[in-house]
Amino acid sequence: MLSGLSVLYPAGTTMANKTRLFNIRITEDKHARFKKFAEKQKMTMGAILHHYIDAILNEDMEVLGSDSGRKQAKYDDPLDGIRDQYESGKDF
Repeated sequence: MLSGLSVLYPAGTTMANKTRLFNIRITEDKHARFKKFAEKQKMTMGAILHHYIDAILNEDMEVLGSDSGRKQAKYDDPLDGIRDQYESGKDF
């Protein structure tokens, strides 16, 4: 554990609450830069992500880097032009 870093849990959340763990893949460079950023803020990387997630869920801020909320494909979707032409319950 890093000394001097505080773990700040969102309001109403404690270690006694049931939690879920998820992993994300980022480049080694981004991980190193994020770790340095967290250390400068005297917070853990997890605490920073907790605050970001809470702000999104509480609608205090919008998701950064996404206009549609959908995962952005690394390629052009060949079906993109027809995806929204059908209505559930009407066409299928």
